[in-house]
Amino acid sequence: MASIAPLPLFETDTLRSIQGEREALLKMLQRGGVDAHTRIKREEKLKRLTAQQIEIETQLHLGRQP
Repeated sequence: MASIAPLPLFETDTLRSIQGEREALLKMLQRGGVDAHTRIKREEKLKRLTAQQIEIETQLHLGRQP
């Protein structure tokens, strides 16, 4: 059987950082009360962070498996 290599420490730290930032952005977006320009910038940043999170999780073989 092949052994699973330990997760690279820097990737897991990066993943935790991205997840925390995503959660904070989601809270700000749900709260509302900002102009359209700010909301759009936050939504775009959320999309980028989500893509980064998915990419790292894929590299680390985390998340949903087909």
